[in-house]
Amino acid sequence: MKKAIIAPVLALLVTTACSPMQSYKEEGAKTEPAAHENKRDVRDNLFGHGIINYHLTKNEPRNSYSFDTNMNPSDYRTMNSTRFDLSDDQDMIRQAVIDASGINPQMVTINGNYAHIHINVPHDMSKKERAATHRKIMNAVERAVPRYNFSLKIDD
Repeated sequence: MKKAIIAPVLALLVTTACSPMQSYKEEGAKTEPAAHENKRDVRDNLFGHGIINYHLTKNEPRNSYSFDTNMNPSDYRTMNSTRFDLSDDQDMIRQAVIDASGINPQMVTINGNYAHIHINVPHDMSKKERAATHRKIMNAVERAVPRYNFSLKIDD
């Protein structure tokens, strides 16, 4: 019996305690008072507007765009369009190395704005030939994909 009386009274107290008695609009203000206007009102600074005034803090967008504003190249909203990604850059670097030197690169990795290239050359290649190969490859990859800083490692 006590539970039947206490539960509705408690529900009534909880719901009436959360709603404001009168809106700030009824007082003639055009905008809602900010929480920081009264320095002594710590409750509003800590807890904000609360659920009852959520509609006041959720602003509708002012600009309406007729196009997709998300220009993230990694976003796959539609799977039917061809996208440019890092593997395309790696393929361009590999092809530039092959075109410049005729050597297929062992490994091409991209980390941020750094591209690392590893190639294997024959053991009998002289230091002059290695330096010339290094210059040719670096010039070719910098022309092919100029957005990266390259490091080239030549192994035997």
